[in-house]
Amino acid sequence: MIKQFLFVLFIFSIATGCKTKKQGSSIAINPLPLTRYFENSELPAAIMGYAGKDGNMEWFAYGPSVWGGKDSISEQHIFRIFSMTKAIASVGALQLVEQKLIGLDDPLNELMPEMTAIPILTEKGDLMAASSPITLRHLLTHTSGFGYEFMNPRLQSFEKSDWNYEDMPRLFNSGESWVYGTSVDWVGKIIEKISGEDLETYLRKNVTGPLKMNSTWFNVPENLQKNIVSWGSRDSLGFQEYPRIPTKKITTYSAGGGLFGSPKDYLSFLVCMMNNGSYEGGQILKPETVALMSSNHLPNNLTINSGGDTHGLAWAIENSKDEAFRSIGSGYWSGLANSNYSLDKEKNIALVYFTNFFPYGDKETQNFYRLFEQEVYQKISKN
Repeated sequence: MIKQFLFVLFIFSIATGCKTKKQGSSIAINPLPLTRYFENSELPAAIMGYAGKDGNMEWFAYGPSVWGGKDSISEQHIFRIFSMTKAIASVGALQLVEQKLIGLDDPLNELMPEMTAIPILTEKGDLMAASSPITLRHLLTHTSGFGYEFMNPRLQSFEKSDWNYEDMPRLFNSGESWVYGTSVDWVGKIIEKISGEDLETYLRKNVTGPLKMNSTWFNVPENLQKNIVSWGSRDSLGFQEYPRIPTKKITTYSAGGGLFGSPKDYLSFLVCMMNNGSYEGGQILKPETVALMSSNHLPNNLTINSGGDTHGLAWAIENSKDEAFRSIGSGYWSGLANSNYSLDKEKNIALVYFTNFFPYGDKETQNFYRLFEQEVYQKISKN
């Protein structure tokens, strides 16, 4: 009944000129395929939006902010963005590179001995010392050897009872391969060590604050917590909601996945990157740094998937000839609770998509995202 009510409300809003919030977009896609998809789905809520270089945004919102509620979700609501945190933290690190406080290829042995001392776990299960240094470039490109335990059987089977390091063993020497993992969490620690500030403070001063991303925090201020949306998991019984509001303030910040943020904030961040680091009032990064960030940095013809995609200094780089929508060279990534973004500088379009539930890769929500991409790119091709 809730979805039927929202559908009626949506159609009424079109008639009264108040449909999805639109901020001067010149593309204006047809919302009906999206509405029909949502109405025929079991998804509790979703919001998606796109923008061009001019920063004008158009939003499509479906369902309530709190599952089973009666409001309408919006671009101002706050989501757990998980790995979409990585690009924001990467920008923070590249600011330090611009200031010559660290080099992309400086060995980190002296600055981060607690990281570089972590041994490598071989495929046979033995531990060995690393034979090559780790650099910031390795960390930003996920070629440092640090993996995620929940994604890697070798790490899952590792005996941790007498393990005294701050992270799990590395899986290979730096630069030898690509593996998704905790590398950007170490980037956050590097930012803190060099700047002398905790990561929340640094990003508020240098990235999220200047870009007026006022809903993006590791610890959401109390006056904004009402805007945090539902999150949870989907299983054979349906959607199970987790506690919505954090009960404890965190003091250890995960640059790899710890931020909360709103869709509007994240799209504003992408618009800044589309404009070569420029925003109203300043420059977050130099244009040449944004170009460097958005180019392939994987060594030895490495790729991150079977499609041949590569990785820059903040996100994956589209390189598949079979990709239906994004241009070759576009940046993209996602968050663990089924959120997505892409940045297509060739066609001057950025997209964000947010739901907030596990497991990652849920087919129904990912198909909704791809439908949204399809509608946007089809409209672009006709203009």
